[in-house]
Amino acid sequence: MNKSLTATLKYALTSYKKMQLVAKLVQGKNVDEALTILEHTPKASAKMLWKVIKSAQANAVNNAGQNAQTLYISHITVGRGPKLKRSRFVARSRIHGYVKHRAFVRVVLDNK
Repeated sequence: MNKSLTATLKYALTSYKKMQLVAKLVQGKNVDEALTILEHTPKASAKMLWKVIKSAQANAVNNAGQNAQTLYISHITVGRGPKLKRSRFVARSRIHGYVKHRAFVRVVLDNK
């Protein structure tokens, strides 16, 4: 696998399940088609994934000299990141805990 045809996003501020839903929309599609789909998807993780795919496309064009029109998304790997445990003060001097989830994303492009 060519390292210049990949891009990674670490510690994305969203859960991996939400990111996986958006990643399934564009896996196996042409890069230009995938970017268009993500622009019109009303999810916060779609914007993050758009940036990663755009970065992978730029890596392929600049570092490996590939043609941008022949690139497609070979596979997208979405994994769990570390959880950040936080607490919130509520009534009667009590504390409620909550978790901020993170996600790792790896996009691999290939030529048709």
